[in-house]
Amino acid sequence: MSICTLGASAQTNTNVSLCHEDVENAPWIFTGARQGYSQLMMAEVAKQAHISIKLTPMPWKACLAAVKEGKMDGAISGSYSKERAEFAVYPMEGDSPDTTRRMYYASYAFYRHKDHPVNWDGKSLKASGLIGAQSGFSVVAQLKELGARVEDNTTSADEVLKRVAEGRYQAGVVSISEGDASLAQNPALRAALVRVNPPMVEKPYFTLFNKDFAARNDMAVRMIWTGVKMVRMNPTFKVRVAPLTRGSE
Repeated sequence: MSICTLGASAQTNTNVSLCHEDVENAPWIFTGARQGYSQLMMAEVAKQAHISIKLTPMPWKACLAAVKEGKMDGAISGSYSKERAEFAVYPMEGDSPDTTRRMYYASYAFYRHKDHPVNWDGKSLKASGLIGAQSGFSVVAQLKELGARVEDNTTSADEVLKRVAEGRYQAGVVSISEGDASLAQNPALRAALVRVNPPMVEKPYFTLFNKDFAARNDMAVRMIWTGVKMVRMNPTFKVRVAPLTRGSE
């Protein structure tokens, strides 16, 4: 695959350290030797832009804290929030994130126990029990805005779903890609849980950077954002990641 525009202009010799969550978030992030969509994308961006990009897995809350403190230059696979925008920069179009330079879209949904109804119409939530979510995820704030009582003390989507099945939570909110995969692979979860429609939210996910780093390395940051867009749209890359994403990017 050749991305000529990047290759012709990329002579920054910049080393970029980016973090991401350290648990599997299929199909975007995998652990171990296997690489997910986001990891494959950043490797291709680095190759085409001639920029050294080092990816470091860590708990998501710690990753965001490291970006805020300048210990990491940025993070991948992060959704936009006003709180994060206080210390990080995103590709913007006016006052809103530029979704053309997203890494991908992902949808989140409620997964409830079959014996515990949850009323969700896409706007208002009626749930008297505890709702589970992953630690550091932006859906936590959204759930609280909906009036939910939320517990977010695990980084694992599977653990959230397990707690729903055990009756600890009335429902859990995880990405549909992870939730549906977990139910397909785990007969006990599949027997106990059901996904609530419509989805709670669909979000674009970005590469975000520490503000000070971005100010010092404006060209490299812009090239990475442009590279993300170009790689995502490249037909060869689409074919390569199709078994992972099934077109959901």
